[in-house]
Amino acid sequence: MAQEYNTNITDQINILIQAPIAVAFLDNNLRYVAHSAKWCEDYKLQYTDIKGMHHYDLFPEVSEEWKVKLQNVLKGAEEYCDEELFSRKDGTEQWLKWNVKPWYDYDNEIAGMIIVSEDITSQVILRKRDQLDYRILLSACTKASIGTWHYNNINGELYWSSATKALHELPEDYQPDASNAILFYKEGDSRNKITQAFINSLTKNESYDLELELITAKGNSIWVRAIGQSDFVDGVCHRQYGTFEDISDRKKKEHQSKLNSEKFQKLFRNSKVGVAIMDATTLQLLDVNNALVSISKINNADLLNSSFEELIDKKDFCIWFDKLQKLLNRKRDHIKQPIKFQGPDGSIIYTQTICNVLEDEYGEPENLVIQIIDITKEKQATQERKVFVDEIMQKNDRLLNFAYIVSHNLRSHSSNFKGLINFYLENDDEEIRSKIMSMLNNSSDNLNQTIEDLNQVVSIQTTHINFHSISLCEFVQKVLGSISLELLNSDYSITLDIEDQLKIDAFPAYLESALSNLITNSIKYRDLNKSLSIIITATQDNGVCTISVSDNGLGIDLSRHQDKIFGMYKTFHNHENANGLGLFMTKNQVEAMGGTISVRSEVGIGSTFTIKI
Repeated sequence: MAQEYNTNITDQINILIQAPIAVAFLDNNLRYVAHSAKWCEDYKLQYTDIKGMHHYDLFPEVSEEWKVKLQNVLKGAEEYCDEELFSRKDGTEQWLKWNVKPWYDYDNEIAGMIIVSEDITSQVILRKRDQLDYRILLSACTKASIGTWHYNNINGELYWSSATKALHELPEDYQPDASNAILFYKEGDSRNKITQAFINSLTKNESYDLELELITAKGNSIWVRAIGQSDFVDGVCHRQYGTFEDISDRKKKEHQSKLNSEKFQKLFRNSKVGVAIMDATTLQLLDVNNALVSISKINNADLLNSSFEELIDKKDFCIWFDKLQKLLNRKRDHIKQPIKFQGPDGSIIYTQTICNVLEDEYGEPENLVIQIIDITKEKQATQERKVFVDEIMQKNDRLLNFAYIVSHNLRSHSSNFKGLINFYLENDDEEIRSKIMSMLNNSSDNLNQTIEDLNQVVSIQTTHINFHSISLCEFVQKVLGSISLELLNSDYSITLDIEDQLKIDAFPAYLESALSNLITNSIKYRDLNKSLSIIITATQDNGVCTISVSDNGLGIDLSRHQDKIFGMYKTFHNHENANGLGLFMTKNQVEAMGGTISVRSEVGIGSTFTIKI
């Protein structure tokens, strides 16, 4: 009989150890009698056969509490737990569901214990993660004033958070009921949508995220975002939960934005001002109105296949793009800039543009709106006015030059005549008188030539300057002859370095006036402590003649007067005859002949004026 019992026990053990569960048989000394393969697998043992090994040798981390429980089992008790943490020696953790009870021999004596366990670590981690996520969700919702709800499908209990009750304008002690909670949604589309979504969540495990209109307990209409999902166990919905968020402000803004957009589109399409909408990143045109098509003379399709950079003047784009960076970085609130377009026929279209930013829902730049006004006619009128004003100014300059030449050149001749005559009367020496008469004769010839030139000046006020081919060396000598008296009264030396054959095309009256003024300035502003030295040179290169008049006079402080050397009424030395017009007129006369004049000077050393014609 005992043998038959032991055979049955052995058969039962063999069946159990072959089962796909973690099971172990220990004797009274806690040594393994038998075990399933799952036992070694679950506990990650390095052995596959642990029969005869001591339980505490395999699991040295068993707590004292567990050891007491095992001893109680050997005394006939039964221990079990649905969920317990088992911390292993290597630092890993296992969550276990276990049951331990004694097993008996033929004499009904306790022969050891049977331990059945299940590793439920993955299920516990998932559950705790869900619980953590739910706690985080509740915390986040509370901080964001978002309401939460939870419905237990097993017992029919509905929970609303304080924020949910406040959203419905209900008191804190209000107890929600599943049968009437749905009635808060506005009858019609909103109520129908939430009803169907709740049914699909309950029966099909479908989550939902809806924007719906809700009527509060106080009769106020608000818009809410309702989010819901469900938990299923073995194909049955155990619970549903989600959040409520008041989105009334956003919906109002969206509504206003829609109205504004409709107004904008109406203005955009019907505006007489050209308008373009383009991407703030690529500058690709997204939309244009008919006015812009008319202004640019480019059809709608070609405009939309273009970027702003391709359509406008390159220099204008560089300036505009620099301003755009500041606009996008909020360093300015708009761009206002004149911009040139080139039409398909090559014509230039002048416009005035204003650019503003359109932002997305997060306040970031999304698109640009550019208003474009055609100002080509105004620009052309301005240019015509400028041409007219320039012409008037040129005529005025010529009149001023004429007045100067009359007063300067004729006065120079008059003074020369008067001085020579006085000098003649004061001298009895026939040789000197003869020389003076020769000089008077030359001065008379020069005066006649000047008067002829002045006649030509008068004629050019209504026509244009007539250039003549001039033998420069001979011309300079003639100029020197016209101011011979001033030179006669000075301690001077004049050096001419001009080739006899050098000829230039110039207007004689202007050239004479310019050279005469530069030479007389050298005399007027000479250094009285040394002999005056004047050097006049001329060279010609590639059709450009360079004439220089140098002296060793007082010089000019260019560090102080560089910008006003050729200004009207500007003087740089105290001299009774200085009127500040000479260099101003000289510059105008040279430029009227298409030339330039410049100066190098140093105080105490002298000055060099250079004319290029």
